[in-house]
Amino acid sequence: MKKSILPLVLIFVSLGAVVSCDLTESPKSQAGTSLVFGSETGLRSYCYSFYSLLPGGSNAHSQDDDMVDYVAKPSFGLFETGGLTPDSQSSWGWESIRNVNYFLDHNIDPDVPQQVRDNYSGIARFFRAWLYYNKLVDYGEVPWVDHVLNPGDPELTAPRDSRDVIIRNIIADCDFAFEHITADNSKNGMACFVNKWCALLLKSRICLYEASWRKYHAGTAYVSGCEISPEELYTQAADAAAIIMESGAFTLHTSTEYKNGRGSYRDLFSSDSVPTDEVMLAVQNDATLSVGYANYFYNVQPTGHYSLTRPFVNTYLNRDGSFYSETKADGTYKTFFEETSSRDLRLNQTIRAYDYTCKDAKGNYVSTTADYTYSLTGYHITKYTIDDVACNVYGANGNDIPVMRYAEVLLNYAEAKAELGTLTDDDWKNTIGALRRRAGITGGNLDTKPTAVDNYLKNTFYPDISNPVILEIRRERTCELCLEGFRKRDLKRWACGSLWANAQWTGIFIPATDIPLDMNGDGVNDVCFVDKGAPAGAGDIAVSIASPLKYLAVPGGKVLQYALTGRVWNDKMYLEPIATVDITMNQNLLPNNPGY
Repeated sequence: MKKSILPLVLIFVSLGAVVSCDLTESPKSQAGTSLVFGSETGLRSYCYSFYSLLPGGSNAHSQDDDMVDYVAKPSFGLFETGGLTPDSQSSWGWESIRNVNYFLDHNIDPDVPQQVRDNYSGIARFFRAWLYYNKLVDYGEVPWVDHVLNPGDPELTAPRDSRDVIIRNIIADCDFAFEHITADNSKNGMACFVNKWCALLLKSRICLYEASWRKYHAGTAYVSGCEISPEELYTQAADAAAIIMESGAFTLHTSTEYKNGRGSYRDLFSSDSVPTDEVMLAVQNDATLSVGYANYFYNVQPTGHYSLTRPFVNTYLNRDGSFYSETKADGTYKTFFEETSSRDLRLNQTIRAYDYTCKDAKGNYVSTTADYTYSLTGYHITKYTIDDVACNVYGANGNDIPVMRYAEVLLNYAEAKAELGTLTDDDWKNTIGALRRRAGITGGNLDTKPTAVDNYLKNTFYPDISNPVILEIRRERTCELCLEGFRKRDLKRWACGSLWANAQWTGIFIPATDIPLDMNGDGVNDVCFVDKGAPAGAGDIAVSIASPLKYLAVPGGKVLQYALTGRVWNDKMYLEPIATVDITMNQNLLPNNPGY
């Protein structure tokens, strides 16, 4: 077999299900604690259970991108339509945190060397920080619990702790993990295991989130009573990232030359085994076990249909580093071929662009356009898929999915330093400039900070931001980390939630309807968009547009518009409500989050 999938089942074989349904239920184990906590083998087996907290093969390719402004999709959940209330909210659940705390409480056997125990406690505390970060994002203030609770313990009815308490404890967990995890670099093992550098990246990620939250939500109830300043948290985010950068443990993956939708950037997401020069932590998939199905999700699944939107695609730079314009000198819109030529190569490695090829049923790479009957906007996503039609079935993906990678380190450092006002030209060159070089960009701001504002980017996405450096870092972050689970949280921390409801879900430009069109410029007609009627001979390339998908007239033709109604935003949605069932058990959790 090509690789060894992380053996999550071992924990249940050797240990039993060491989880519980609430904060007090005793863990059920088939083995005594001495067997588990009395050897490194037992500690390692227990820690395997924590990895199930990471995204899995079924959702790592679309993690937390179910509600973002740049993805059109065919349906909404309760939260997205403003319908989430304390009564409809499910319990916030503490089973996973209790599982971690149980490990930490019992990892005290003196017969196991201290360094060994500290290593596995570091892994456990990494995951506790991960879990509490998720709760901080979802609920804001929550109770901090760092040990197993038993019936009658006063903490069971304690009020929520402040954001200051939560963030200090998260930072302490990350620091302990970095100092005590003995795995130094994923290149010395497999990228599916946490190494010490992952703890620093998690710290950087969380501090950046919380710094931005406190800065951009200043003056609101969301930061009432917070004493730790945004500047202190930005500094910690930058410092953690700097340690990773200075270590030389990771670098950007740049070894594959771009061609036909594949290159170094796409390697990170479509490789059988991720490039560990950049990827710090990954979810492993294996087609023989049917655990990965990105191809099915993006190319086949009826409830998939994720497509990128035109406003976001317009933010990718030209390859010479200049701002992109969707119109030509005469004011008419550029064709799809023109749109995806000479652009930031990450665009061509994220969607089926003009030059994309895919293996057909005979195993030959052939020119392949979007599936216009499936893709809602015509910007058909490829980032996590394998370019082979044989993989367009459930469970066929064996490509691993990054969860943490070095590119985020560079982005976190650049943003934190820019927000502090201390980003230098050298900093820019070594972070944003390095990412843009990898993306094939040859000019513009590669070595020096930008001074010009892209009015399209500002007016369409960030009207309250006038600093060109911060605007460009946000552009870079969104393009580089597209579909990796960051955008929703970025919108929340930047106080840009309204983009969810207001962003236009427009798509590709169509020069004309009712005539066959060659979309990618290869001399073969790809599609005939039917408005009044398909001409004779259109055959299987005819595509009818039906509500909520419609045509929107623009100079020189039309663009697709996916006009599904129901998106709602109001500011209370920056946090989720605490469920009535939880408040019933602990009235000290009141008041609920603002607006609920």
